[in-house]
Amino acid sequence: MKLRAFLSLFIVTLLFCANASTSFAHTDKSRGYSNLNIKGKTIDYELFLDQIDMLEQFDTNKDKYLDNEELSSQKERIESVLQKDLRIDVDSKPLTMEMLSMELAEKGSTIGVIFKLRITADEAIEQFNLHYNLMFEDAPLHTNVLLVHSGDYFYQNILDTKKKDVQITIAQPESESVLWKYFVLGIEHILTGFDHMLFLLSLVLIASRFKDALKIVTAFTIGHSITLFLVATDRIQVSSHWVEVFIALTICYVAVENIFVQKVKWRWLLTAIFGLIHGMGFAGALTEIGLPKSNLIGTLLSFNLGVETGQFMVLCLLLPLLNWLRRFPWYRKMMISASCLIFVLAFYWLLQRLQ
Repeated sequence: MKLRAFLSLFIVTLLFCANASTSFAHTDKSRGYSNLNIKGKTIDYELFLDQIDMLEQFDTNKDKYLDNEELSSQKERIESVLQKDLRIDVDSKPLTMEMLSMELAEKGSTIGVIFKLRITADEAIEQFNLHYNLMFEDAPLHTNVLLVHSGDYFYQNILDTKKKDVQITIAQPESESVLWKYFVLGIEHILTGFDHMLFLLSLVLIASRFKDALKIVTAFTIGHSITLFLVATDRIQVSSHWVEVFIALTICYVAVENIFVQKVKWRWLLTAIFGLIHGMGFAGALTEIGLPKSNLIGTLLSFNLGVETGQFMVLCLLLPLLNWLRRFPWYRKMMISASCLIFVLAFYWLLQRLQ
């Protein structure tokens, strides 16, 4: 019976890690970003597409990678695809779109192409329709995070095969609605951030008492809140590439420590230091979204509160389960097995992020 329970937990952990690995590596689904900044008659559109989605059409030498030479040599063809499958209409009239630049870039740990587009109307834009049909033919599970800014106005949506068209009306938002959206974004970020989730799991696996787990999580919260505010308000500048690398390293370290250490007396201090690194990662997510200038502090607080809420939701499910499992004599073996799996996955992420 004990062996069966142990194997079941082992399989569950393996499935969790496999799911996280798949999501991170984008082997079956990918995510793009559409960041629209509207000023009067002009829309500055920054479009990011995962290179994986573009290989089928634009990888001319079939080496499974894109380079800037390949992009430059196919500029007209790429523009034609954008003009065909990406359109913004005002009063059913397509607006003129110009491609200012395109180049390989990295968003988080994903290599892709950033297109800078400029869309122009005859008069100030107050309402428009966006039609997005890029990449779906070659990557049906592709999604695109849509972010629209116009002064203090902020709009967010997810584009996929079921939602290719959206209508957007620019209006002065109530501050409460903006704060709520950033609160929800904070929850979404922690729940879909598999590296942060795995780090949390690693931290509390070894805690034998609820008091220890609470101290660890509080230290993590303090640490990541400090750097989230510093980076998001441009008090300090960091490289998102190296932040992602160090986040993977923190997971590797904690997983190894779980295997060899049985007490967590000082883990809260280590967690506070590692929290500083994860806070830079949270700030990177906010940089991608953008922040309204009129209520910067309030928006940051809302996003951070959303992160804490998402974290609290996970821990409310995780801690009672771990406390119950600690009653069994095989818990230590299960914890070591889980930590080994976590280390392997985090080390894989580390190698991917160093490329």
